[in-house]
Amino acid sequence: MFTMASAAFAQRTIDWSVDEIISPTQLNSSQSNQTPIEVDAVLKLVSGDSAFAGDTVGYQIVLRSTTDQLIAALPNGSVYVRELHKDMGVGDTMHLKRNITLNVGITASNNIKIQVMSILLNRTNPITPEVAPGNANNLGSKNIVWWNKQGWGVSVADVTLNDIVTIYPNPATDNVAIDWEITSGENNRTVTVYDINGRVVLNESVNADVFSQSLNVEGLEAGMYMVEVKNGEFTSTQKLQIMK
Repeated sequence: MFTMASAAFAQRTIDWSVDEIISPTQLNSSQSNQTPIEVDAVLKLVSGDSAFAGDTVGYQIVLRSTTDQLIAALPNGSVYVRELHKDMGVGDTMHLKRNITLNVGITASNNIKIQVMSILLNRTNPITPEVAPGNANNLGSKNIVWWNKQGWGVSVADVTLNDIVTIYPNPATDNVAIDWEITSGENNRTVTVYDINGRVVLNESVNADVFSQSLNVEGLEAGMYMVEVKNGEFTSTQKLQIMK
């Protein structure tokens, strides 16, 4: 009995991966502030020990611009979880399916990347945590087009490649303009400027239907700052240099 119990709770080493993202193949904003996402990803046990019914699959869905600017991470600041209902051995796969409504839309169609990240957790039998570079295959990525609600854009080649948020001039001396192509169902968005020590030096609230905002930075000392634009599930952070 003691030998069996010890085996049942022995530490396991499992190489878990995101093998393929089947869908979405594109995103379509149904409204100016809503985008449904139907995710279907193939997860695979590549090597190591078996996974058991009752183990937990943790996963997160991320949208990024083609320049790796974060658009949204779902769920925000956490992970979704689901339970395995059957044992899995080396080479076995499972489909991860989830329908999500992102409370964000875009005003201009864009090429983006959708990413699915997954890790295998456990409830009773310990699993050795995967660490880099061993977990490099835990993140799957796929280039897709995110269309605005009008579906504007003749072909993929015509889709705009602009960043979601643009800050100019940069470097700046007294005023900067912040332009964005994202709309959201939230009532307003916040623009926060941090110094190199992470202290908030400027903070402004902007109505959701405004797509260009002037920010007075004349009172800031010369140096490097971070500008964060946040609206619901959408966050953009960019560097801003102030010169005197």
